[in-house]
Amino acid sequence: MIRALLVDDEPPAREELRFLITQHKDFVICGEAGGGVEVLEMYEMVKPDVIFLDIQLWDLDGVEVARLLLKKPNPPWIIFATAYDSYAVQAFELNAIDYLLKPFTEERVAATLDRIVERWNLKEKEEKYSSLEKLVQQLVLQQRPNRLVAWKGERLLVISPEEIIYAEAQGHQVWLQRVSGDRLKFPGTLQELQNRLDPQRFRRVHRSFLVNIDFVSEVAPYFHGSYRLLMRDNYRTEVPVGRTYLKELRETLGF
Repeated sequence: MIRALLVDDEPPAREELRFLITQHKDFVICGEAGGGVEVLEMYEMVKPDVIFLDIQLWDLDGVEVARLLLKKPNPPWIIFATAYDSYAVQAFELNAIDYLLKPFTEERVAATLDRIVERWNLKEKEEKYSSLEKLVQQLVLQQRPNRLVAWKGERLLVISPEEIIYAEAQGHQVWLQRVSGDRLKFPGTLQELQNRLDPQRFRRVHRSFLVNIDFVSEVAPYFHGSYRLLMRDNYRTEVPVGRTYLKELRETLGF
């Protein structure tokens, strides 16, 4: 169940929101507060997952209350519930999940609750996968230090480094191209991957590429004294060589 805390200095507004939220099977009301000071004092006791927060409270500004709450470890999700739409920009600057305008409608509140549930399920899935990654990586390092783990869809595979033709960083993700033709996602950075691999076999040739030297089929001259590596995979992939890595690559391949 998702624990919700209601914050509004008008009891009828809290009562209406309480009724609408409790119609949803995935939510439970863990507390209510009538002001900013009260919610800050009770937060540690009730530990809500999500807070429905009015902006114009009698004692504190709701936006400032949200800023203070978001500084907490594992901060709650914030949904602003107010009669004023002029605070919308500030709300979304604080990464609020949603912005509910009074008077509330059943359809609008239901849509917000569904959005929260969707994000909650995604969060739980990511946390589960993160825990699984750490556990499997630890076991692999203990039992088979020459093995790696990588994701293929929702399956976490244990692979041998010899299967990797090259690795490519794309944004915050690192992809491994295998001999089999599969493309797997490595749960870490390109530098972390490089630290795990044999430096005699795997060379960093670009800030975004790490290659298995055994699968380099050709060093091709490119523009302005630069080079590209042709890899021995099904696609004859061309990997750029960064200038800062060229000297080391020349020494490795002897050209």
